[in-house]
Amino acid sequence: MSKLDEAIAGEQLTGEDVLPALILVAIGFFLAWLTRRWSRRLLKRVDKQSEPLVAFVARVAQVLVLAVFVGWALTTLGADIGWLTLMVAVAAFIGVLAARSIVEGLGAGAALTTRAAFSVGDEIAVDDVVGEVIDITSRTTVIRVRDGRNVHIPNVEMLDKTVTVYTAGEERRSSVEVIVDFGTDLDRARNVIREALAEVDRITRLGSIRSKVVSSGVELSIRFWHAPGIQAGNDARDAAIPAILGALADADIGVAPPADIAIVEHHQPSAP
Repeated sequence: MSKLDEAIAGEQLTGEDVLPALILVAIGFFLAWLTRRWSRRLLKRVDKQSEPLVAFVARVAQVLVLAVFVGWALTTLGADIGWLTLMVAVAAFIGVLAARSIVEGLGAGAALTTRAAFSVGDEIAVDDVVGEVIDITSRTTVIRVRDGRNVHIPNVEMLDKTVTVYTAGEERRSSVEVIVDFGTDLDRARNVIREALAEVDRITRLGSIRSKVVSSGVELSIRFWHAPGIQAGNDARDAAIPAILGALADADIGVAPPADIAIVEHHQPSAP
């Protein structure tokens, strides 16, 4: 015990010297416990975006409260706490560096949730990821793709991405291209296509039918409107294609192959 006394204060310690230090340490632990209890109550009131920051601040506050009271207790015992001050400074510096990513993520998450670009429930495309936004957390935007996977994209990166929102309006336009033979009566072909698509329930209204000459015939770009969802667009195109081809066939209007399809004959080398 005498060696410990000399290491701390350089002199013999009495019970009267140790008691105030123990009281200070007890107060520090009590205040740290109160801080933890307060943070748990606060976490129930804040939204998901603020939870990581509140938890981090509460943890830092607990460590600082304990460090201050332990240092105060050592001071009452006559110890030199310069090393403790240095450790607290280093811990604070590390805390600032750790908080930087949290603050950046919170800022990006707040920007994504407050701006009108997209929200939970929208169907979007980011790079090669296409799906429904199911959550915007404090750090990532969670997108559920068609095969059931959840893709997490950091919010900081989302702010720099080009985002296509499929469900921005009540309707969305798609198109189907069909190539008809040269010499086709284009007005008649357009009327046949319009009558066929008017019977497709998944199409809400018809758009324009544009034409251009390609190497294999005349390409008709048939535009129509449907519900905004990705699945709704796929269903509308799937229903439009057989309706168009069937109507053209019934009207004896020839359909040419696409211009980028070529038939190549492979000749087997003759035996010597």
